[in-house]
Amino acid sequence: MTSKLLSIAATTLLTANTAQAAASHRVVFESGGDRLVGDLYLPDHYQDGDRLPAVIVTGAWTTVKEQMPGRYASELADRGYAALAFDFRGWGQSEGGPRQVEHPTHKTEDILAAAAFLATRAEVDPERIGGLGICASAGYMAFAAGQSEHIRSLALVAPWMHDAAIVEQVYGGKDGVQNLIAASRQAEQHYNETGQPTMLPAASTTDESAVMFNAPYYTEKDRGLIPEYVNQFNVASWEPWLTFDAIKSAEALDNVPVLMVHSEAAAIPQGIRAFAAELKGSKHAHWLDGVSQFDFYDNNEAVTTASDNVAEHFAQTLDRAGNAEGKIDTAALKTVIESVGTLADRGDFTGLEKLFAPEVMVDYSSLTGQPAELMSPQVLMTQWAGVLPGFDRTRHALSRIQVRINGAEAAGTAQVVAGHWIGDAYWEVNGSYDYRFAKGGEGWRITAITLNLASETGSRDVFGPAMGRAQASPNAYLARQQTRQAVIDFLEGLEQKDMDRVNSVWAEDAVQDMPYAPEGFPQRVAGRDNLIKHYSGWPTNAGEASFTRSLVFYPTQDPQVVIAEFHGVCEIVPTGRTYDQRYIGLFHVEGGKIKLFREYFNPAVFAYAFKLDGGTAASQNTE
Repeated sequence: MTSKLLSIAATTLLTANTAQAAASHRVVFESGGDRLVGDLYLPDHYQDGDRLPAVIVTGAWTTVKEQMPGRYASELADRGYAALAFDFRGWGQSEGGPRQVEHPTHKTEDILAAAAFLATRAEVDPERIGGLGICASAGYMAFAAGQSEHIRSLALVAPWMHDAAIVEQVYGGKDGVQNLIAASRQAEQHYNETGQPTMLPAASTTDESAVMFNAPYYTEKDRGLIPEYVNQFNVASWEPWLTFDAIKSAEALDNVPVLMVHSEAAAIPQGIRAFAAELKGSKHAHWLDGVSQFDFYDNNEAVTTASDNVAEHFAQTLDRAGNAEGKIDTAALKTVIESVGTLADRGDFTGLEKLFAPEVMVDYSSLTGQPAELMSPQVLMTQWAGVLPGFDRTRHALSRIQVRINGAEAAGTAQVVAGHWIGDAYWEVNGSYDYRFAKGGEGWRITAITLNLASETGSRDVFGPAMGRAQASPNAYLARQQTRQAVIDFLEGLEQKDMDRVNSVWAEDAVQDMPYAPEGFPQRVAGRDNLIKHYSGWPTNAGEASFTRSLVFYPTQDPQVVIAEFHGVCEIVPTGRTYDQRYIGLFHVEGGKIKLFREYFNPAVFAYAFKLDGGTAASQNTE
């Protein structure tokens, strides 16, 4: 090996026994209240101050850090990575008990702790951390990668990925599995009563009770049967191991790029194929010919090939996370998440709308029981603006924000405590949000938002009064929506020749000003009745018309006033000419009714279409 092993113990160990800690070449961190011991490998060319991409390496079941985890960690260090191999709780040199229990949930928790620890190291770029799981720990590493804010990329070598169906295939059918689970429960009960674990040999060539009978590697002193390896298997392991569904980990990996290195000659290849089929994000599989499961642990050619593939995968997938663009994107995404709560509490729904993509999947099913719905941000903001401003105060406190970037897509999570108050009445929700993002010309936008309700206090009864108050005194966003909708109703009514819809938009004292109307046409029409009469000839005098195809709104400080720019095209039936006009309209709307429409247009275009240039003008009732 050309790599060197860096070992730095925790401060408490250094002060207690500095010489011993320095000689031990180990790092120490905690998980579940127990001290875990690991080895951190660095490249030979490492210099103080370097911030390296890093990889957490975990191995097969029953193993310790000095076996295949250390081998692969050293290989990755040779290829330029900081690599951490460690002993799980209850294994090797780490604390914790009962000993020798293969517990997927606990080992996943340990990997999460290792990732958090690695992100604090001065040698490591915290934005460029990957996870490598070998054999049984592939499932643990996959679950950890789906939860950790630190693990940005995933590689699996000789992955043992099973679900209930594969467990039955491997462990003697339903009866065989149930017998092992029964033995597991009995062993756990015995330990709880006596403090004595029930052990079997983990591997043996002579004892058929061993869980790996006649298995190579573990039974060979020049391979896996090393002094650090305790050749025991705690029978209490069977239930957590056999009920573990590694394939299910794929559900949370949409934005984690995944590499799988395996062989048809290795263990349960059907498992990794099933796992790969469930992956929705970036994935790549590299299949080696004729490589056994145990060859992946220490055969020079197999380990070198697998390590080359893993290093190349991390070079491609961790580089962007650590470069300037990736860090800027991470900051931008976290800002978007933070802004959702801040802008909602401020009642700035116009600003909030800009955080969302043109279509957003909204899933509040955990709160409402209603299915997720795809909607526009305008519809979503109208819903929120229809209730949130009716509270005396709201506060959306977001914490533990995590994001993952995969090209132009990203995912994020955040814990939330959201309080809503009217006087002394309140409702508070605790839970988390899941986000999906897409990056376009305007930056990162939310494409999906899911609320995961954990608990709530107070009463939802506060929503009724809040909604009533919000509707009685509309927020500026709702007022702007009403203003825009009145303009849309007017223009779409003209397009469709739906005069009931056109007539419905006018307030009783409505005024339409047309300061550039040519001689012979009114420059001002006042009152609803007169406006209805003014447009009464439209259906017969106008052919097919378009007014909303390029409609653009320019909001003003007054939410009831908007400037609209639109392009009108229609045939004027009496003249046979096309009226192709560009308009600027100032609209003042109150209570959803137009009080003022000041219309600016080119009089020369008007004169041509109505043959005021020497032809016969159409009826003055055709505007």
